[in-house]
Amino acid sequence: MPRSTFAFSNFTSGELSPRLDGRIDLPKYFSGCKTLENMIVHPHGGAARRPGTRFISETKSSGEARLVPFEFSTTQTYVLEFGNTYMRVYKDGGQVLNSGTPVEISTPYSAAEANEIKFAQSADVLFIVHPSHQPRKLSRTSHTSWTLSLYAPTNNPFTSTNNFPSTVTFFEERLVFAGTNAAPQKLFFSKSGDFEDMTTGTNATDGMTFTIGSDQVNAIRYIKGLRTLLIGTTGGEFVATASSSAEPITPTNIQIKRQAGYGTSEVDALLAGNRILFVQRAGKKVRELVFDFDTDGYIAPDLTILAEHIGGSGVGTGFTNWTYQQEPDSIVWVVRSDGVLTGMTYQRGENVVAWHRHILGGAFSGGDAVVESVAAISNSTASSKGEDTLYMIVKRTINGGTKRYIEYLQPFDFGSDVEDAWFLDSGLVYSGGATTSLSGLDHLEGQTVSILANGATHADKTVSSGAITLDRSVTKAVVGLKYTSKLQTMRIESGSAEGVAQGKVKRIHEIVARFFQTVGAEVGSSETQTDLIPFRDSSMAMDQPVDLFSGDKNIEFASDYETDNFVYIQQTQPLPLTVTALFPQLNTYDG
Repeated sequence: MPRSTFAFSNFTSGELSPRLDGRIDLPKYFSGCKTLENMIVHPHGGAARRPGTRFISETKSSGEARLVPFEFSTTQTYVLEFGNTYMRVYKDGGQVLNSGTPVEISTPYSAAEANEIKFAQSADVLFIVHPSHQPRKLSRTSHTSWTLSLYAPTNNPFTSTNNFPSTVTFFEERLVFAGTNAAPQKLFFSKSGDFEDMTTGTNATDGMTFTIGSDQVNAIRYIKGLRTLLIGTTGGEFVATASSSAEPITPTNIQIKRQAGYGTSEVDALLAGNRILFVQRAGKKVRELVFDFDTDGYIAPDLTILAEHIGGSGVGTGFTNWTYQQEPDSIVWVVRSDGVLTGMTYQRGENVVAWHRHILGGAFSGGDAVVESVAAISNSTASSKGEDTLYMIVKRTINGGTKRYIEYLQPFDFGSDVEDAWFLDSGLVYSGGATTSLSGLDHLEGQTVSILANGATHADKTVSSGAITLDRSVTKAVVGLKYTSKLQTMRIESGSAEGVAQGKVKRIHEIVARFFQTVGAEVGSSETQTDLIPFRDSSMAMDQPVDLFSGDKNIEFASDYETDNFVYIQQTQPLPLTVTALFPQLNTYDG
């Protein structure tokens, strides 16, 4: 009956596929999780509860829309709401208004087309393409002044309905288009240094066109410029370079070579750090394009290989929309077609690729709330704590009707005061004189909401006429929809007298849980068998919130004698949770 202590010292492999349940030979098995829901992985190892979201506004008429980032500089950043033939503007966590009215311009794109547009930005101009529309330029002259105009360069090649490009980028001082319906494998380059002139020729600075030569006609889905021009088609990945690496591309030296044959989906490729990520053709895998010096070419490793389930199951499911939040933890946020928001903590230099799933608070049509679009932008305001801001559109059933709200994820760093914690979705905050009545909650009419009242939990209330009445007065309160954060480890493998412990009867009798700035978590052997971890002791004032705790908790573990042994931690209260390590102590029986 060996007695042992096992160490879950980090969670940098994220949520692993159920198909890896038996891979105890895999080093990443022990840094992975069976379940990681509404938790994010820090690159340095710990797993933390994701922050809640703050309500900004309803989309126009609660209609379907797409969020698009617009970044002139690190201090002048916007998120654009593209809906059915309109565009609205958001900045610094709020909607941009002009004399109290949302800033809005007309566009030619339907709601469905808005989800298909692709874009590239140069300073104050966003070039927008869609295969059913002539390219356009979105120009900004102030927070409230935006203009959408036709792109009409000299010698414009995009004048017929069947010859509008589907993707666009910048490369070596040229504006590059590709993927028209009439010529799906053709690229169009502007003159060097002049985005408004598409005149072709043989001089080094002239514009040019080039068609990929391959054994199949596969439409170009994305083009992205890094050290070379990367091209993704439905059938494979290509790179465009000059014949000499020391020269820029010109009409006489351009060459395009195939690199891989995975193919890409309709989702535009994404720049994350110094690498290009793309969604593979079937929509369920994410790959990265990275230069490999051994083969002197690009390879495309599968970033979902350990989490093949993360793209969803069944025909028609998969990834539909994504964005990259560089600060603070380098997370790629990916929307799934069923409305689940997935995240991937991505620090390739430290070998961290960790997937996690997020279910927003609230419900839609009897199921979970549905995330439809995401966009992350840098944010220089003091409230952002230097973090990028993740905006999202969330669809819920509110008071019997379908509502789509634009919300943003609160900063991960909420400070050192539990009063400033924000772990509720679609929430709002009150700060002022003592009161028991909180109003302005019309967007949550009829919903049961949770409250963090001066840093302490409070009984749930139901919103009526846009307001709730509290049981005690508060000077600060966060009100919103609750969600549960879950972390379940993989099966423990601490060995036995006769070899491995897998399949042997075991019992965990105690666990040391190492926390950082945590209050109010539960621990147990499963979702249905947990105990509340005590964080308040007799020395603490009962009328004050519990201080944030960092350190070890020695916990008596209530578990049965069983062959499957897991450690399960959850947080159901609107309070923070960060798990840095778990050390279960157990007996293994060989008989």
